[in-house]
Amino acid sequence: MIKVIKKVASNNKYIYKFLSKSYHFYKLKQIVKESLINRNNKSIFLLLEQEHGNLGDIALGYARKKFLQDYFPEYNLVGITEREYNDYTKYIKKIVKSTDIITLIGGGSLGDQYLEHENSRRSIIENFRENRIISFPQSMYFSNTIKGQQEQEISKGIYSSNKNLILVARDKVSYKLMKNTFENNKVILTPDIVLYLNETIPKRNRSGALALIRSDVEGVLSNDEKEKIFTLLKVNYKTVNKSDTLINRDVPRQKVSEELSDLFEMIKKAELIITDRLHGMVFAAITSTPCIVLSNYNHKIKSQYEWIMNLNYIKFLDDINGIEHAIDDLKNADDIDYNNECVKSHYQQIINEIVGS
Repeated sequence: MIKVIKKVASNNKYIYKFLSKSYHFYKLKQIVKESLINRNNKSIFLLLEQEHGNLGDIALGYARKKFLQDYFPEYNLVGITEREYNDYTKYIKKIVKSTDIITLIGGGSLGDQYLEHENSRRSIIENFRENRIISFPQSMYFSNTIKGQQEQEISKGIYSSNKNLILVARDKVSYKLMKNTFENNKVILTPDIVLYLNETIPKRNRSGALALIRSDVEGVLSNDEKEKIFTLLKVNYKTVNKSDTLINRDVPRQKVSEELSDLFEMIKKAELIITDRLHGMVFAAITSTPCIVLSNYNHKIKSQYEWIMNLNYIKFLDDINGIEHAIDDLKNADDIDYNNECVKSHYQQIINEIVGS
């Protein structure tokens, strides 16, 4: 259909924009209609689903939905992307009843670094004051700059004005920051929601090392450090593949399972993962894959590692100096089998907030 729209409106960008938006609005209404199977029951709206190529963010949406399906099968689950929310706010406000529950996607975007996501979250918190809103496990980070502190004050005012907002921190540092900042809101602490998944089965034959190293704004490794890492891997493994949890394409909702399945298959075939991505570490954990994880510029990775530090096949390093020793340890690691029961009990707090609404 989009190809037809492009062809019809190829010479007029305004007509193309109008037709494209109309088509997406029609698709959204169809999705909502199919999701609201029984409108007499309560519904849970899964807002701010992502479509971009960051598979960590895609996994956050996937895990949230899986968690809610498992524990609340009697509810209508209505997934709405961030783009859909921003484009069709008026329509979404009309279909959400005051008895419905709203969940916001988890991750690491509560702060000023990804302000477009923070602005979307603020909008929902302002627009749905009568609904219980549960923000799934987030890391909080506002930069220590004038702009960062200004944005923190804006969020503080908006969040604190909504007494029905429950914030879930995914690490102790963020928990303390949220408690101190959002004094009027209930704050609870659980692991990242992707750790709810268990993707170990079916197991695969493993061969070689896989480097999932970031090259975006959150990356702190120099080119020299990256080369040292690759050299060490080449000495210890027959093959070394370089990849990332970013892909150069959008991930529409109908492709989520396929894209994540491909990623998990790639990880499960590696003898070792080395990564500086939080969800690189998490993906290794849930697929029972030996992993060396390197710290980043803030508390996100190290604080999340605390939830799974009992897994002997995940090694956290503050810098690259301990890589060789970590490789030797992981080659001798045994009992490599992820059991998400070690984190499941923590998510009971989220269940309690939904049941108690």
